[in-house]
Amino acid sequence: MKKIILATAFSLLLATSAAASSLDSAPYHTKAADRYAVQLQFSKALHEYDAAIAKDGKHFPAWLGKIKSELALGKLADIPASLNKLDDASDSKAEKFEYLLIEGQYLLAAKPKRWIGKLKENFFKAKKIDSGRSDLHLLIARAYRADGKESLARKHYSKVIEIGGRDAAIANQELASMFRQAQASGTGKGWVGDLAGKTTINRATLAAVLVDDIAIQNFFPKRSHSITLPADCKSNTFASSIDTLLNTQLTSISLDAKGLFNPDANVTRFELAKLIQEILIAYTHKDQLSRAFIGTKSPFPDLNANHYAYNAAFLAISRGLMTSDDLIEGNFAGDKTVTGADLLLVLRKLGSLNRGS
Repeated sequence: MKKIILATAFSLLLATSAAASSLDSAPYHTKAADRYAVQLQFSKALHEYDAAIAKDGKHFPAWLGKIKSELALGKLADIPASLNKLDDASDSKAEKFEYLLIEGQYLLAAKPKRWIGKLKENFFKAKKIDSGRSDLHLLIARAYRADGKESLARKHYSKVIEIGGRDAAIANQELASMFRQAQASGTGKGWVGDLAGKTTINRATLAAVLVDDIAIQNFFPKRSHSITLPADCKSNTFASSIDTLLNTQLTSISLDAKGLFNPDANVTRFELAKLIQEILIAYTHKDQLSRAFIGTKSPFPDLNANHYAYNAAFLAISRGLMTSDDLIEGNFAGDKTVTGADLLLVLRKLGSLNRGS
C-alpha cells in the first residue's frame, strides 16, 4: 500500500513539474504580453514578449507583438532589428502577410528614405496573399494621404468601408477628416487657407481669423468702455486683431480672471461651440438659441445636460457646424483641441448665413 501511495505522489510531482515548465514558455509569455497590449500597457507587454523570445527566438507571435509594442511606444530605432528577426521567423504565407503589414506600419511611422516606394511594394506583395484584409487597405490609404496622393487615399479608404468591420468606422472618420481639410483649404482666404493643415489653433490665431477673415467686429457692437491690450499680448504678432476682438461685446473669447488673454493657449471644442452659439445669436437675432436645448436629454455619452457648454455643443452639432468627435461612441470631446480644418469649415458655413436670417 505504501508503495502505491509513494508511486502516486511521485507521479503527481512529475505532473506538477511538467505543468510549471509549460507555463514558463514562449506561448505562455506571449499570451501574458497580449493581455497587457489589449490594456494598452505596452511597456509591460514588451517585457513579456522579450521573455517569450528568450524562450524561443523563432516564436513568430512574440516578435510580431514586440514590434507592435515598439511602434506604440515610439521606439522606432529598435524596430529594424526586430523586423529582421520577424522575417527570419516567418514560415507560412499568413506570417509573411503579417510581416509585410507590420513593416509597412513601421515605414509609415518612421518615413525613412524612399519609404513610400518600399511601402507600396509591401502592399502589392501582401495583396497577392490576401486582398480582402481591411487593415492592409487602411495602411495604404494612410500612406497615400501622408504622401499627398489624396485621390488614391480616398480609393483605399472607400475599399476599407466596403469591406466593413471595425476598420470601416476608422476609415470613415479619417475620410471625413480629409474632406473637411480639403473644403477648408479651398475656402480659406489668403493666408487663412494655410491653417487647414494645422493640428491645433491658439487663441491669438483665432482672434486674427475672426477679425481679418469674417470681420466679427461688424456683427458685435463696440464696448462702451475700451479694454487695454493685456500685457501677454503686446508682443504678439496678432496684437491688433486681439485688441479689436476684445473691444467688441463678444464674450465667448475674453480675458481670464487675471486679466490675461493667454494668446498661446489652444482653443478647445467647448470654446468653439460657445463661440458658434454667440455668433449664431448675433446673425439671427434669436436670443432663445442660448437655451434651445436646456432641459433635454444629452445625446453625448461624455457630456452631462447641466454642463455649462451643453446647449452650445448641442446647438453647434444640430446646425451641422460641428460633428461628434467619435463616430462610434458619439462623444463630443469638448476638451479636445480644435484643428485648423475644423475651424475653417465652421467659418465657411457661418459665412453662408445672411445676417438676420
